[in-house]
Amino acid sequence: MFLNLQPLLYSLIFFAGLEFFTLRPDLLFLIVIFLFFISLYEGMRLGKKFIFSILPAIFCLSSIGLLFLINPVYEKQIFIALSSIVYYFSLFGALRLGEYLGDQTAKGMNMFATSATIFFTYTGAYGIYLNFLVPLYILMLVYLIITLLVSYQYFSIIESDKKRVWTYCFLLSLIMAEVVWTMNFWPFGYLTTGVIALILYYVLWDLTQSFFLNLLSQKRVLANMIFFSALVIVVLLSAKWIPVI
Repeated sequence: MFLNLQPLLYSLIFFAGLEFFTLRPDLLFLIVIFLFFISLYEGMRLGKKFIFSILPAIFCLSSIGLLFLINPVYEKQIFIALSSIVYYFSLFGALRLGEYLGDQTAKGMNMFATSATIFFTYTGAYGIYLNFLVPLYILMLVYLIITLLVSYQYFSIIESDKKRVWTYCFLLSLIMAEVVWTMNFWPFGYLTTGVIALILYYVLWDLTQSFFLNLLSQKRVLANMIFFSALVIVVLLSAKWIPVI
C-alpha cells in the first residue's frame, strides 16, 4: 500500500506552497518558514522521532532553492509535481519506519528521497552561488552541513552506534565540501556540477553503507570506482564546457 492520507495531505500543502511561490515570489521568506516548520513537525510526528523530520525539512528548502533557478513555466510545473511526489515518499517512509525500523520498502523510499534531496541541494546551492556571487566558503558550508544531516538520518537507521555514524557522516561531508571547492574551478554549470557531485556522493554512500552492513570488499570498491568513472565520463562528454548561469 503506497497511499496514506496524512502524508498525502501534507504533500498537497507542500504542492500548494510551491505553486504559491511561483505566483508570489516576493513572499519567499514566509513560504520557506511555513513549509519548513510544517515539514519538521510532520516528519517528527509521523516518524515518532526527531531524526525523521530532517529529510522532509531539508528537502523543502532544497526544492524551493532549485525552483528559484527555473524560469520556463512548464518546467516549474513539472518540477513542482515531481518534488511533491518525492516529498510524499519522504513522509510516508518516515511513517513506516516509525512503525517498524526494519521496513525495507520504507528504507527504499527514504533513500529515494535522500538522493533527490542531495541532488536538489547540490544543484540549487551551486546555481545560487554562480548567479548571486555567494562566497565560496558559504557554498562549502552548505554542502558540508546538508550532507552531514541527510546522511546521518539515513545511516542512523541501519547502524545502532550513533557515535560511529556521526564520525563517518562527518568524513563524508568533509569530502563533499572539498569536492565542491575543486569543482568551483571546473567550466560547468550548476546542473552538470550537481550531477557529478551526486554520483560521487552515491559511491561514497554505498561504500559507507556496505561498511556498516559488513559487506565491504575490494571487489565492491573496484566496482564502485568503475561505476563512478564511467558515469562521470558520460556526463563530461555530454556537458557544455562553459558555465551556464
